[in-house]
Amino acid sequence: MTRRKFSVNYFKIVMASFTMIMVFSAHTNVLAKTKYKEIEVKGGATIKGIAKWKGDIPTLPPITVFKHMDKCGQEVLNPALVVNPTNKGIKFTAVYLEKVVAGKALQGKKAKIKVNSPEVLHAGRDKDQRPESQLCNFEEHVFGFVNTRNVGLYNMEDLLHNPHAFGSNDATLFNTPLPDRNRMTKKKLKRVKGINRYQCDTHIHMNGWMLGLPHPYFSISDKNGSFAIQDIPPGKYKLIAWHEGYNINEFASDKRPIYDEPHIIEKEVELVAGQVLDLNFEFPVREVIVKQEKMEREVAGH
Repeated sequence: MTRRKFSVNYFKIVMASFTMIMVFSAHTNVLAKTKYKEIEVKGGATIKGIAKWKGDIPTLPPITVFKHMDKCGQEVLNPALVVNPTNKGIKFTAVYLEKVVAGKALQGKKAKIKVNSPEVLHAGRDKDQRPESQLCNFEEHVFGFVNTRNVGLYNMEDLLHNPHAFGSNDATLFNTPLPDRNRMTKKKLKRVKGINRYQCDTHIHMNGWMLGLPHPYFSISDKNGSFAIQDIPPGKYKLIAWHEGYNINEFASDKRPIYDEPHIIEKEVELVAGQVLDLNFEFPVREVIVKQEKMEREVAGH
């Protein structure tokens, strides 16, 4: 099947990558076994900074749209690498503590989820509701959440979108159709542990990543590359900064782009009470020869 080919190919690419990626796979197993305990955090520390691009900023070609071109357009911007030209800050970098066994309280299990809650994945564009929403795409290209609490899945377009996440063994972690505009779907995504790929099955140009953790100590960098993790109990931690690969290696049989392996930076940190640790992460972690391609349609259409 098309989806299986894509996942298996991607898995082979990751497994063939350098040792850091192998270590990262082990991290996701550790994350899966972590049990988080809520405690009162006194004198919590903060880690903040910017994920920055070093060197010339490559231009990624747009992604070709193959369905609903009358509404989505002929192509969409590629979100695999979004760099602010002013400060070279990189958007959609996941920064998180690998393992936290105890820390600040989580959101209540019955807490109300609203449209603008941070634990909501938004599909489609509605500038009145969400100024940064994307036409025929996911606003949260990299979506971080606590996997023991409810998240919201929200479609803002009159098109069917269905977030569908996969594990490293190609198993479906969840697949949730969102057929109705402006209707919130709530659910726990317990099977998303660590970083996993997700997509919209309806539209092959809609692809992204999910970071599911049992604790709240993570941040996804904004359009300026800024991130912040707050109220961290003093102690020693391993800090991870993760950004997906941005170079297209090939296209799957369903025409989805397959990228090279992610760029990962690890750092051991020791925090004391009340500390504010400023850290900047530089990407890419290795030289990548840009050989971008764009999949073309034989004919335009709808």
